[in-house]
Amino acid sequence: MMERPSLPEAPTRPPVERLALRLDEIAEAIGISRRTIERERSAGRFPKPDRVIGRVSLWSRSTIIKWLEGGVA
Repeated sequence: MMERPSLPEAPTRPPVERLALRLDEIAEAIGISRRTIERERSAGRFPKPDRVIGRVSLWSRSTIIKWLEGGVA
């Protein structure tokens, strides 16, 4: 019986990070309440969402990092 050639192992990939975060995830990640972020949004001190899908607002990690560093409002 003929032996099958072995296939090379598939390269391992790093886990895929979510490209966008919901408000709850942002609040938890930076250790403040969702309500605090909502107040900042109402006052115009929080960046606009990068994407809105239906009624869900999403922000990219880079947008949130810029906001935390004081560069985006």
